[in-house]
Parts: sequence; structure tokens; C-alpha cells
Amino acid sequence: MGGKKFNTTILNNTLNFIINLLNNNNIQNWFIGYGTLLGIIRNNSCIEGDDDVDIIINKNNYNIIKKLLIDNNLQLEYGYGINKATNILKTKHTDKYCSIDFYMADVDNNGNFNDTWEKVIWSKCYDDTTNNLLEYTWNNTKLYLPFNYENKLFNRYGKDWKIPMNTKGPNPRKPII
Repeated sequence: MGGKKFNTTILNNTLNFIINLLNNNNIQNWFIGYGTLLGIIRNNSCIEGDDDVDIIINKNNYNIIKKLLIDNNLQLEYGYGINKATNILKTKHTDKYCSIDFYMADVDNNGNFNDTWEKVIWSKCYDDTTNNLLEYTWNNTKLYLPFNYENKLFNRYGKDWKIPMNTKGPNPRKPII
């Protein structure tokens, strides 16, 4: 979704805020995705000029996340065709935070996260040995990544994913990454 562009300070502060909110409420079945994952892995920072923070999360957390957002004074966005959709939660940006997209996913026993909004399957996201998402420390805070995240970035953004470009990757996009 295209929206207002933000600097890395606001983007990183937003990511830090949402990571702490999720961790403090013992919500674990989520990971950073799309441009947020790309920025953190490539630059150890959100991408300058991005418009939001992207979280892929088990759809069973929909009501919990919605309540947490509202309880923390974040307004929900119902534009962009969202209306009352239950496969995405999007916050409105504020002076302090950029918007946050929570892509609700059907999660199966193999760790496939089917993002029902973007129609992308994040395949085999659990580590084979632990059957969990990967824990990653960023800015002294624990966040989660999908297993084999570099391959997923390659499949989403193409062979040059490590090179900053002003593009969202090849088109058409792969439905399974």
C-alpha cells in the first residue's frame, strides 16, 4: 500500500514500539516481512522512505492485536479497500509512528504462513530443528524472522535484493516465497 514516506528514525521507532508491544503481551507467532524484513536484513534498519512497518502474524491473534492497538491509542485505517476486512489490520500514522500493517495469515503445521491479504504464502517459516520462528536481536530487542529468510527475500525481490533500489521487486511476484 502506498502512503506517506517516513525517515528511518520514525520507521525504526515504530518497529521498536510494536516489537515491545508484542513481546510484552507474549505474542510470538509473528515475524517481520516484506520491506521491513528487507531493510532489517540488508541495512540493520528500516528502509528510508518506506511508508509502513510490515508484520506477518497468525490470524488467530486478530482480536488481541486489534485491542492492543486501540488500547495504545493507535487508530485503525479502513481505507485502501480494507473496510472491515479481517485479513489485515492497518494503523493510521501519527506524528510519532508510521503506519503498521499486520498481515493476517493462516498458519499450518508445516510453518507455512498464508498471507490472505497479499495472497502470498511464506513457506516453511519454522526452523527445522526447533519448529519455531527464528529469534533475532535488533536494537537490543527480540524480534522474529522466518526460517530461510534470505531465500524468501530472493524470491520476493529478485537476485539483486541486497542492492538498494527504488522498486518493489520483479512483476509478476511469486505467490510462494
